[in-house]
Amino acid sequence: MTVPIWARRATLAGLTAFALLAAGCGSGHVPLTGDVSYDGTPIDDGTITFVPTSGGSSDANKASCHIENGKYKFEKDRGPAPGKYKVEITWMQKGGKRMASGDPDVPGRPAPAPPPAAVAKKGPADPDIVRLDDRTQVLPAKFNTQTTLTADVSSGNTKLDFPLKSTQ
Repeated sequence: MTVPIWARRATLAGLTAFALLAAGCGSGHVPLTGDVSYDGTPIDDGTITFVPTSGGSSDANKASCHIENGKYKFEKDRGPAPGKYKVEITWMQKGGKRMASGDPDVPGRPAPAPPPAAVAKKGPADPDIVRLDDRTQVLPAKFNTQTTLTADVSSGNTKLDFPLKSTQ
C-alpha cells in the first residue's frame, strides 16, 4: 500500500509540532519572580519591564509587571520568553501632595469646566473630584529610560533579583 506524499508530510509536520510542545516550547514564556531593592530598601510600588535586545523590540515582545513590597512575579503565560533583555525598573514614590484630576499641576490634564452655580459642590468631600497622589520617579535613568540593566532569561532559571545601588 502506498501512502500519498501529502499524507506523509502532514504526519511529519504533526509529529514535529508534538515534539516541540512536549519539549516545553508551548507558550515560550518563563514564570519569572524576583526581589527588587534600591540601596537595600525594597521597592514598594514600581514596575519592571523586560525589553528584548534583538529580534524586534516592539511593545508586543515586552513583558512588564508590578513590583510590590520589593517583589515581582510573572505568571507563566505573562512572563518574558527565554532570551536576552534590557531591564527597565521604575519606582514611583508618593509625594506629600494630593491633586485633583483637573489640577493644572498634573501634566496633560486640563482644568475641568466649573459646574453651574446652582449645583456647585465645594470642598475635598466632593465625590466628583478625583484626587491623585503626587508621584515622583526616584530611581536614576540608568535603571529605566536609559537602562544599563540586562538579564538573560532561561526556562531553567525562574528567579532573577535586582539589588540596585546608587553607586552602581
